[in-house]
Amino acid sequence: MSAAVANIPSEQKTIVSDVQNTMENDLYNQASHNLQRAHAMTYESLRGVLRRMHERKDAGVLRICDLGSAGGVNSVTLMRFVLDELRQRLGEKRAISLAFEELPSSDFNTLIQAVTKYQDSLWAPNNVSTMFVARSFYEPLFLNNTLDLALTYITLHWMREAPGKELPNSAACNKSWTIAGETGMPRELYAAWKAASKEDLTTFLELRAQELKDNAEGLFVMVGGDEWFQWGYGTNLAESKKHGEEVNAEVVLPESIQNSSRALDLVPAENRSALKTSIFTAAIQRAVDRKEVSPSVLEKAYVPYFLRTKDDVIQALNAANDRSGASEGVLELVELKNSPVVIGAMGNETEDDDSAAELGWSIHSHAIQATSGASEKDMECIKKHYLEAHREHFHPQHGICIPFMYVVVRRIPRASSGSSTSTSAGEGSE
Repeated sequence: MSAAVANIPSEQKTIVSDVQNTMENDLYNQASHNLQRAHAMTYESLRGVLRRMHERKDAGVLRICDLGSAGGVNSVTLMRFVLDELRQRLGEKRAISLAFEELPSSDFNTLIQAVTKYQDSLWAPNNVSTMFVARSFYEPLFLNNTLDLALTYITLHWMREAPGKELPNSAACNKSWTIAGETGMPRELYAAWKAASKEDLTTFLELRAQELKDNAEGLFVMVGGDEWFQWGYGTNLAESKKHGEEVNAEVVLPESIQNSSRALDLVPAENRSALKTSIFTAAIQRAVDRKEVSPSVLEKAYVPYFLRTKDDVIQALNAANDRSGASEGVLELVELKNSPVVIGAMGNETEDDDSAAELGWSIHSHAIQATSGASEKDMECIKKHYLEAHREHFHPQHGICIPFMYVVVRRIPRASSGSSTSTSAGEGSE
């Protein structure tokens, strides 16, 4: 079986600076089990989405995509859940086509191996075909009006093209930060990142609205929401404010995050010290202080993602609907939920368990190296200090508080006049 894929010229290049937005897939696969709680928070909603898809009874193959599949291990786990629900609980009989999307510069060998190893045990017995899409999800991926379900798990906070660490023609500013929203980031720069992030999400929603069938749904998970981010902002709001006083900087995060219970109540675990900056800034600063890497590494390093609030998501959805030109819009909000999730702390960690720390490194290290120009030797030094700092500030048995948010949207049926393009007879057929 073959799946429908948008016919885009091969010479078209993604806007994304690919290397910044890819991960160490092998290391990620080894440590990604720490994210299963974030997946689990969506399962009740996902069951509802799958039930509604099953009840639509559209003719033909069910087309489902997972966008931002990374190393593939968590994607396979997610798709196993999807298949169990469809085949075992709902009795779905239609053939299924699964598309796994990842950036062109990602390690596709790792992804393909992680998926195809289940060909005989999972895909074939469930009448599933698989395919891979090497393209950014900020571009068209599939033919219009062909997708039955679009999923993306813990990827949508990554930006297409982040504004960087200074604005054009702006005065010199503090560059001792790596995560957007971290204390030390200038307010006007935070506003620029916020605006770019809104545009990215608006574009993403516009594209998926074109590709989804009428009444089909998308469930999109990202890091973010109105909660505190310990990896990025420090132990809690009080520590972040202390750092602001030390460097003469204000806290730029929205009030909804500053007033969240976790921002106010989180404290260091037993025998752990408080963290005032992001864990990545702390690691690079240690390497700079010991003259192991150049100060320019910290001046240039950043991670190109932005943690949106719930209001940011609503604004982007409204913008996508406004720009569609359709009187009723193109996407209906079904659900929007956020929750703090403690990663790590699975109950079997030891004092020297670094799996959560390795997960953080696998996600962020490529971005830090690509934006800063750090050498391999520099990165070895930074990782050494990163692991040391992680052990000092976070306890494996207590975990790290990470905010996650997901949104469920439904494709509003197209006008009967057929103003939206759909596939012609036979196009994209099995």
